[in-house]
Amino acid sequence: MRALTSFFENPFDDRNISMAELVAFTTDHLQRLSANNPGGELTARIAAATSSLAIVEDCVTSDQSRLGSRRARKLAKDHMREAIPVEVKRIEAGFIAAFGADSPMLLEALPQGRTIFQTCRDDQVEVHLQTLLAAATTHQASLVPTTLTQATNLKNNWVTIYQASEVSTGSKTNTQEGKKLARENLQLMLFLNLLKLAEMFPRQPEKLTLYMMQHLLENPESPAKPEPPPTPGP
Repeated sequence: MRALTSFFENPFDDRNISMAELVAFTTDHLQRLSANNPGGELTARIAAATSSLAIVEDCVTSDQSRLGSRRARKLAKDHMREAIPVEVKRIEAGFIAAFGADSPMLLEALPQGRTIFQTCRDDQVEVHLQTLLAAATTHQASLVPTTLTQATNLKNNWVTIYQASEVSTGSKTNTQEGKKLARENLQLMLFLNLLKLAEMFPRQPEKLTLYMMQHLLENPESPAKPEPPPTPGP
């Protein structure tokens, strides 16, 4: 005898079912439910599954549309990161022109040198740029005006681009979580539909093909490789 608990397991939770297969199966399933709805008994199940499918499709579309935005913002951040050492070198030149290469003011502005901007993590760049900006602000009277402007713009531009990239990363996590929850809800709706069909047609498994095409959830088997031709004799 099969374990009774096996009937509580949701077959639509199978990890091998792709999102595309799940959507295709559900679309076909809903059409079959609508075409074979005696006495309107399946109307409530059709409505629930239709709503659940719509949410899944919205999540998938949203995830795809945001993907391009995330990539663009990350690329902008990476390009900005590559440009920072060059911009810092220009600001450093302003300090050297005003105070000399070995001045304490230059050390105040770049306590770890310019190389720190090539080796530190993205989330530490703002701290080092703020140190540079603070020194430029303190000594602005001795510096050419462009030095303070360069330091201000560099720090503000980095913060804007970096935060945009971080927000995109956070949105990706939220979008993926939303898609996961939507998928799980659709899987549950399909399971409840299966149970409803079993209730309507007890001991009639042949009826299932009127409503569900299981092969739409299964990866097509790889075609068998043809046997190699026999080696010709001498």
